[in-house]
Amino acid sequence: MSTRRNLVIVRAGDNSVHPGWLADADRNFDIFVSYFGNEQDRYKDSADYHENRKGMKWPVLGELLQARPELVERYAQFWFPDDDIVTDAATISRMFDFASAYRLALAQPALTRESYFSWPLLLQDVRYQLRFTRFVEVMVPVFDREALRTCLPSFTENNSGWGLDWLWPQLLADRGPEAIAIIDAVAVFHSRPVGGGELYKGSGTSVAEADRLALFAKYGLAPDVLADARHFSGGVRCTPPGPWAAPLQSFSHGLRRLNYRRLARRKRKPTPET
Repeated sequence: MSTRRNLVIVRAGDNSVHPGWLADADRNFDIFVSYFGNEQDRYKDSADYHENRKGMKWPVLGELLQARPELVERYAQFWFPDDDIVTDAATISRMFDFASAYRLALAQPALTRESYFSWPLLLQDVRYQLRFTRFVEVMVPVFDREALRTCLPSFTENNSGWGLDWLWPQLLADRGPEAIAIIDAVAVFHSRPVGGGELYKGSGTSVAEADRLALFAKYGLAPDVLADARHFSGGVRCTPPGPWAAPLQSFSHGLRRLNYRRLARRKRKPTPET
């Protein structure tokens, strides 16, 4: 059984690019392929977990994890990328390391400047290691276990998933202002135009927009929450250029990881009986 502490779950179709994520065996994550295409068990031999299931991304992910709570218990961090994200195992592993080191509840890798995108905020800013924000897109979110438990019931709120990316920061507000971030230290390439999937055929974005409005109404989200997707509240800048830049950056990152592990061990330590 794998001892990796991170899990990637991808809803993969027949044109999924996710096999490129597994080219390097030295990775800190397992992968669960939830396949919705037309060739039974297409990716079964190249996944740690596999299922065949039709349906839209977020409702299926919600049903999957609610039916398999042992996955939530076993793994510490979870990534839910679309199947058109071009990246590799080293980049994904580095993403998980940063999310862990900074104790992020919710995060995402930045998008490369060549990516198809909806929000300029999400494009990589090379001045930063990460930027704290109140918005993470449904395309590539990373959750820690606690945040996933909080947000998991929302996965099945609507068919399109529209509105979830504004709802999640509200649900996680008690984690503090530095719990949600765009990780600029890693960037992935979104390789297909936004809005080109089955969801938008025939009705365009009208059905998805109706989903968002219904979600906002249910949770009492004001329309001005959309402004959160256009700014960030601060960040961790990259170490200035110089001979000590790389060692200092590595040392700082290492200290954060060690501190996170120390705190995690303390939480797991049993309380002595009195």
